[in-house]
Order: sequence, then structure tokens, then C-alpha cells
Amino acid sequence: MPARWRYILSEAGKGLRRNVLMTVAVILSITVSLTLLGATLLLRDQIDLATDDWVDQVEVSIFLCDGETCPAITPEQEDQLREDLEAQPVVDEVLYESKEEAYERFTELFQDQPNLVEAVEPDILPASFRVSLVDPDEFLVIAQQFEAYPGVEDIIDQREVLTQFLNFTRIVRNGALAVALIQLAAAALLIGNTILMSAFARREQTSIMKLVGASNWYIRLPFFLEAVITGVLGAVVSWGLLYVVVPRVTEGLSAQVLLMPFIGVREVWEAAPVLLASGFGIAAFSSIIALWFFQDS
Repeated sequence: MPARWRYILSEAGKGLRRNVLMTVAVILSITVSLTLLGATLLLRDQIDLATDDWVDQVEVSIFLCDGETCPAITPEQEDQLREDLEAQPVVDEVLYESKEEAYERFTELFQDQPNLVEAVEPDILPASFRVSLVDPDEFLVIAQQFEAYPGVEDIIDQREVLTQFLNFTRIVRNGALAVALIQLAAAALLIGNTILMSAFARREQTSIMKLVGASNWYIRLPFFLEAVITGVLGAVVSWGLLYVVVPRVTEGLSAQVLLMPFIGVREVWEAAPVLLASGFGIAAFSSIIALWFFQDS
């Protein structure tokens, strides 16, 4: 290795050892910031994965009158309704769910809430046709044609519930992203302050180097490397935390929630370049700005 580079790396190492507490503080700050950023990115991946799966399973529920709020549907009307539904080109599949089947599915979904299950009578849930569409966006075709159909009480598009859930998760994701960006800004200030302190402590050395003709980039490079090393280390630690924690959390959730796909190790690996680039970028930018202020002061 050329002597010039040995000197640059040696000075960067000395700077990191000279300010051990500040170096650790910077690494921890970047770790927290990038862990939040990585968690936000993985949350986005989880939402996209679940949304794609749910959209494929979205159904239209056509609830049938049982005599409570409208005249009970007759067997003939029920058969005609099924026949007309199956004749629709936008319909992929039609499944009938009786009152007993609806109650059984309700008890399975809410088995962890026995008080709610006990409060619902077996005959209170209406029978329904569960209609899968070729294109979920064609809901209005079914709603407009069958909402006034004899024996039909109500038509529900499950996308409405899905949209509400997605809006909630979007708020959570944006909030987490905002916190991560604030943390990154704080980390950038801490990096800049650390580099300024390091440059000030070696101001006599850098002044002598200027007098003997050293270029600005040669003088700045050790400080730049100090910042970049801390930024990359923080990124590596944050990715390691996500690599250890996220798969274990999603594996545990997948055992409890059977109807939702979950992200895994592959998505954590895909987040690695973003975290490394962010750690490098924020450290490089902060150090360049700090050194620019120092040399102009």
C-alpha cells in the first residue's frame, strides 16, 4: 500500500480512537435512525405483500333477506340469483354460505374473543352469496344489477374494509418514516459536530500540512473516512438487528395469523443496500459540510 494511503488510514484510525465516546455515540445514533428507516421499508414491503394477496381474495358479499328487515328470500329466488350471478362475465366464482356456516366461520375468526362470540346468536347472521370477481374493480357492475334484486338485503364490497386498514397502516408507515428522517437529521448533526471537533483538535497539524503544500482533499480525506466508517458501521449494525429480529417476529406472527403472507429474510437482504447507502451518504454529506465550514472559519 502506498505511503500516502497508509498515512490517511492511520490518521482516520487515530481520529476514531481519540474520540471513542463520540464515535460510539455517532454509531448508536446512526444505528437507531437506520433501524427505524429499515423497519419502515420492511413495513412497506409487508403491506404491499399482504395487499397483493388480499386483493386477489377480495369478495363481494351478497347478504340474503331472512325475514327480519325484509321478506325472506324464497328457494326459487335464491336459485335464480345464483344462476344470474354465475352468468355474469365479471364473476369468477359464486359460493353459498348458510346461516350455520356463517356462524361457524364467525366463531373461528373470533375464537380469542369468547365474550363477543357469546353475545351473537347463531341465527342472527344472514346467509349470503360470496362472489369472487375476475377484476375486483368491477364491484359496481354487481352492486348496480343486484342491489334491488328480490331477496337481497345488502351488498358489501370487502375492499372498503381493506381500504380502511390500508389507510391506517399508511399513517403508521408515514409516521415511522418521519421519525426515522428526524433521527437521521440528528445523526447528521452529530457526525458534523464530531468531525468539527476532530478537525479543531488537529488544526496545528493541518496548518503545517497546508504550509508544505498538501492539497485540500489530502487534508480532508482522513476526516471524511472517519465519518464514513462510523456511518457504514451504524448501517451494518442496524441491518444486523433487522436480520436477527424481523424473521423471528414474522415467523411467530405467521403461526398465529394464518390468512396473511409475511415477509422474511429475503426482504431484509434487499434492504441492506439501502441502509448501507444511507449510512454512507449521510456520513459523507455531513463530513463534507462540516469540513467546508471548518476551512472557511
